[in-house]
Amino acid sequence: MLIRNGDVVLRKIHGSIFLIDISDNYSGDKCSLYEINETGKFLWDNIDENGTIESLVDILQEAIIDEVPRDVLLIDVAEYVDDLIDKCFILEVAANG
Repeated sequence: MLIRNGDVVLRKIHGSIFLIDISDNYSGDKCSLYEINETGKFLWDNIDENGTIESLVDILQEAIIDEVPRDVLLIDVAEYVDDLIDKCFILEVAANG
């Protein structure tokens, strides 16, 4: 199951959307931030409610107008999620049950 890291916030800055890790100490004016697009924001907004890559693909497929094959969306969403996991912006946790 996927959940957002509670130390990561989404901010719009000058028309761009960023995920920012607020737990960084900003040593040397450095922090972890990651620029995302509207699709990335849509997925970010839905991660906690839809805790798997497959469920994210389902809601993305319902939301988009263009016909995009599910296998293409699955690859793209998996790459995005893997990138966010690598940056510790989202976490993988065991599902309750």
